[in-house]
Parts: sequence; structure tokens; C-alpha cells
Amino acid sequence: MNSSRTFWLIFGLLTAITVHLAYILFIPQSQLNDRIAALTAEAGSNRLVMAADDTAAAALASHRGELAYAVCAFDLSGGPLEIKARVPDQYWSIEVYGPRGNTIYALNDTQAPRQRLSIFLHDENPDPQAIVEAAKSGNRGLNAITVLTGATTGIAVLRSAGANLLERRRALDAFNASSCGPA
Repeated sequence: MNSSRTFWLIFGLLTAITVHLAYILFIPQSQLNDRIAALTAEAGSNRLVMAADDTAAAALASHRGELAYAVCAFDLSGGPLEIKARVPDQYWSIEVYGPRGNTIYALNDTQAPRQRLSIFLHDENPDPQAIVEAAKSGNRGLNAITVLTGATTGIAVLRSAGANLLERRRALDAFNASSCGPA
């Protein structure tokens, strides 16, 4: 009788572990893909959108009371993408995420204290020679960064401090002067 209870206890414990692992491995990616699909349906891809309340972009922003956000759901199937970012003179970061939520690239104000920069995203199978030629002919300079994404879709997130009115205004002004579109 005791072995039967032990069996069911172990069975219940293993079932709980299996369900928990399945949840943490699959649900976050599914939720991210749903949010990116909603953003793409609302605003289109390869377009920078402010994360204002009651928008699909807001669903991708956490800590909205402390930070201001702009997001760009990207699709590189038509070619490379350029994110032109004007950044405020305060905390800021730019992160590029793949379709599974993995961080592809990240940069912040302490790593690159610049006012303007361009990030060029290339898909999973870029032509290396084309990237070299584009960098040479485009006269991109020191404020240009080339990122090989390893994916054709994903999301870029621009964040900046926005806890008080002045910080939020600076952040929104900078994001309004930024863009996301074909390179």
C-alpha cells in the first residue's frame, strides 16, 4: 500500500515538473510572437512605432512608467533594414530580438555615448561581399553598426529614461526623430 502512494506521489511530481518545463519553454515565445503579429497587423513591419497606451506596441514594453519605448517589428525578407536612432542625453538602450525572444544585439548609452547612430540589420544568409561594398560606398562612418541577425524576422526596441516629464519629453523627441526602414 505504501509503494502505491509513493508511485502516485512521484508520478504527480514528475507531471508537475513536465508541465512547468513545457510552460516556460513554449509559452513566452508564443506570447512574444502573438504580440509581434499584433504590432505588425496594427502598424506594419519595418516601421518605428511609439509604445503609447492602448497600442500593440505598448504590449511589448515593460516598465512603461519608468521608461519610454519605441519598437520596430522587422522583416528582412525584402533586404537589409536600417534603424536610424537619435538618442537623448540620458539613459537609452537599443536591443534587437529574434523571433524566439533571444537577444541578437544590444547597445546602451554607456557603451556608445553618441547622439545619432545607424544600425544595419542583415538577414540570416547575408552576402558578406555585399555588406562590405555597402559599408564602403555608403560612407557610413563611425556611427554605423552592421548586425547579422541570424533570422529574417524579429523586433528592435529603443528605450530611454522616462520616469519624469523632462526625461519622457527628451526620449519621445529623440524617438520621433528616429526611423526604421529599408537600407
